[in-house]
Amino acid sequence: MEETDWGAVRALFPACKLWTHLNSAAFGPVPSTAVAAMNRHFADVGESASLNFMSWFDRLDRLRAKIGRLIGADAADIGFCPNAGTALSWFLNGIQWKPGDEVVAIDHEFPNNLYAPLLLDRVNVRFRPLPAPNGPIEPDFILDALGPKTRLVLMSSVNYSNGLRAPLESLAPELRSRGVLFCVDATQSVGVLRHDLRSTPVDFLFAHAYKWMLSPPGTGFFFAPKSTRERMAPTVVSWRSHKGWRNHEQLHHGRPEPTEEAMRYEGGVQSFPLLFALEASIDLILECGPRAIESRALGLASECREIFRSHGMSLLSSGESGSESAIVTASSPRRDVVELCRALEKKRIAVSARKGNLRASLHFFNNRDDLQRLSDALAA
Repeated sequence: MEETDWGAVRALFPACKLWTHLNSAAFGPVPSTAVAAMNRHFADVGESASLNFMSWFDRLDRLRAKIGRLIGADAADIGFCPNAGTALSWFLNGIQWKPGDEVVAIDHEFPNNLYAPLLLDRVNVRFRPLPAPNGPIEPDFILDALGPKTRLVLMSSVNYSNGLRAPLESLAPELRSRGVLFCVDATQSVGVLRHDLRSTPVDFLFAHAYKWMLSPPGTGFFFAPKSTRERMAPTVVSWRSHKGWRNHEQLHHGRPEPTEEAMRYEGGVQSFPLLFALEASIDLILECGPRAIESRALGLASECREIFRSHGMSLLSSGESGSESAIVTASSPRRDVVELCRALEKKRIAVSARKGNLRASLHFFNNRDDLQRLSDALAA
């Protein structure tokens, strides 16, 4: 296999010419190929008067297959969503809950994943947040906390504030064997870390694509396998709610019979320009290779940890637990991290402050020159 020219890949990201961009966990830069894909679509709109709009849906079907390749899933199990919060709401509101059912999560989750289950109290579902462990999450930490009423475990694949991975591969089959649903927010991992849902049987997975998938905000995807679709009702109704919606010249006018595929949850006309941009970014990720991307990003993250250590910063993770991701977080004993972020921003270095820690996030377009600029700025 021909080795990837990472310099040529980096050249596709205009932001990298202006910034030391170490902030994909907040907003990933959009490659020029994705912008070109949107522009081609707008040109097509003008040239075709949008009379070929059904072909745009056909293209979305091809995109489902590409996402399936990326995460190890079937195209029929992939649907599109405008953001992570919407996908999670579709899932939680589509489940037929029983009074007394319980949802378990960890209390340092991203706010979406705390707010949404808290609001299930309207249907007498209890939300029980677990105190965050001091370090990586072990499977038994979750499994030992399950009770007789636990119906769902909700978890991020990578925590947004400390960068630690969840033990999805160990947890998923055990939760499945106990009859507990497993819902995963993969926004902080898909695009940079590998996923294989054929060996990790989750019940629902979703991701907003504007971070590691390098797409404009406003689009993402969810994974809902057949077993989940059998118990999850659609909560959005549109002209595509009937299985014969592709026959748009003669639309159905009775009670809708939904398609069996995951697209049944999407609603009507989709954000085609954004989704075509997403397709271009996924094409780039697949071309570079998920394994090569993960290896490169984790290697750069490891070097970033050493830089933080060398400047007297305290890491939240040592880098030796095996649960690390491409997100590196550390505290500074000498300076408030919000002030530190602003000082780095003045030097055109993009990082974030989260929960009192400096957060750097490394992707495949980054290089050692970026890390050297970070180190030099911290020294200054």
